[in-house]
Amino acid sequence: MSSRIEIEITSRTDSEDFNWRALGAREPKGTIKSSLLPSGVEIGDSFRVEADFHIDGIEILRVVPKKDVRKGPETLKIFGTKNEDFGVTTQLVKKNRSKQAKKRKTKDRKKDFSNRKKSQSRQGRPSGDGEKKKIRRTGAPNRGKRLKTKRSHRNAFVATLPELHKPLANELLRGGIPSLRKTMKKMALPEGFDTEILQYAEKVNTQLRTAEWHDKADAVLQSAKEIDLRDFRSVVAAGGQWARSEELSSVQSQLETALRERLELEHGRWLTEIEKAISDGKSVRALNLSSHPPKPGTLLPEHIMSALVNLANTSLDGETSSHRWSVVIQAVAYSPVRLKVVPIGIPSKPTKDLLSVIKKNADRIPDIAALFPKELDQ
Repeated sequence: MSSRIEIEITSRTDSEDFNWRALGAREPKGTIKSSLLPSGVEIGDSFRVEADFHIDGIEILRVVPKKDVRKGPETLKIFGTKNEDFGVTTQLVKKNRSKQAKKRKTKDRKKDFSNRKKSQSRQGRPSGDGEKKKIRRTGAPNRGKRLKTKRSHRNAFVATLPELHKPLANELLRGGIPSLRKTMKKMALPEGFDTEILQYAEKVNTQLRTAEWHDKADAVLQSAKEIDLRDFRSVVAAGGQWARSEELSSVQSQLETALRERLELEHGRWLTEIEKAISDGKSVRALNLSSHPPKPGTLLPEHIMSALVNLANTSLDGETSSHRWSVVIQAVAYSPVRLKVVPIGIPSKPTKDLLSVIKKNADRIPDIAALFPKELDQ
């Protein structure tokens, strides 16, 4: 199935083919036949094309017209009846109540509503299998505070640039190379001058991104035991692209060491929290915690696995309400023990909400779903 993309002509290989790249990309992506392009095509022209994506490359099928950009809102012109004899009537109506009466009534309504809420909170709402309740997955561990970086290395690099080049750096910081290309198209530059600017901009952009990574790395190292693990991993992964100098390679090594230590620490906390939840009889929290290991793919120790399976089995019996069943089933479906849990009993009259949860997760808990063959077939 073909798709439509925006491309930019980068160079000419011979009389029959042009090189192209996706609009805004850095590297050429393929070639396009000159017969598909309009006459007078030049390097840097952009087109909207229809292409087929194959395993061995992208084949351009045809050039399609670009979408027209609407310059203003679409309006409707009203002609009317062209009758200028307008009849205007007015009628003064006495207000039924004053503004003070309106305010008093609104105040009374708010007071009544507040009293009803307090009464409901004291008495408690009735609970039952037929009542719909929102199922929340709880127990995901808190990974830490989000990354906040300073701009010391980035600002230091920009300060080293000549004053004439600083606007170029600011443009790259705002939108990168694609934004710079759009800005250059609006400028009357000498022929070939835009190529020189882009080549220089590529070098400046690389140094800017490297300085930004250095700022992030410093921020991570300063709070390695508190930073969110997602941010920690992303900075370490980006180091493979930006840590190319000897100094930055040393920073990357420090990051990798700190990440290993942090993961070991989080792993110990994770196991401790699961064991505490099991000892407290909190099956849902223990199951949800087991599905969020600090190190993806980490297996639970055998003694914790067995205790968790037993707790889940006893939480699913014939005396447990359908709503509680739904909550536990939702947690079991995403835990590492989902294929080992065997309920000790099932509700005699499962509700529609419970059957819906089981049917939704049937592929993840096939043994539990098999306990409700007639109900799920209806």
